[in-house]
Amino acid sequence: MGRSAGIFTIACICGVASGMFGIGGGVILVPLLSLLFAFSQHRAQGTSLIALIPPTGVLALMAYSKEGFVSWQTGMLLIPGVLLGGIAGGKIAKSIKPRLMRQVFAGILLALGAVQAFSAWCR
Repeated sequence: MGRSAGIFTIACICGVASGMFGIGGGVILVPLLSLLFAFSQHRAQGTSLIALIPPTGVLALMAYSKEGFVSWQTGMLLIPGVLLGGIAGGKIAKSIKPRLMRQVFAGILLALGAVQAFSAWCR
């Protein structure tokens, strides 16, 4: 029961972050599933995809679209790349050892966080 309540709690946090900032799965849910619930990097990433893309993506898109915050033309151009990249990334991920996968993931988060922090405070 405690594990389920914890997972539900982090899911709520991720839902709020996804709706507010367009983040959640990769930035919050994957690390928390790995750190708090001992999910392997691969399992955490796969679990976040099923949890976030269908429900949160559609509902957040509806809310942003209603306010006029969606560039439909750009979005349509992004879809093929994201689709093909997602397929390629899934195949590549199978061949990477869990520890290296987690290190690469952490490095990407660190780099993106540094760029975002610089952009927010220094520009």
